[in-house]
Amino acid sequence: MYTVEMATAFKNIVPPQNFGVMIYDADDFLTVMIEPKDLENLDKDQAEEVVKYINNVKKTLEDHGAIVLVVRNSPNE
Repeated sequence: MYTVEMATAFKNIVPPQNFGVMIYDADDFLTVMIEPKDLENLDKDQAEEVVKYINNVKKTLEDHGAIVLVVRNSPNE
């Protein structure tokens, strides 16, 4: 499912400072994984940047034909 075109488009999206996501290919869909520790201590402006980034990643992958699931790990994992 995760094509070269998707990977290239994803890599062209600049993440907010000290934030990133992991992409897992589950054959029929892609999972965008967010680490909870990366969400800790964000102020309002930083949180807005992160949300815009995640939405941009999801939309970009969907625009290239992917079905996208956005998840975060449990803080207890």
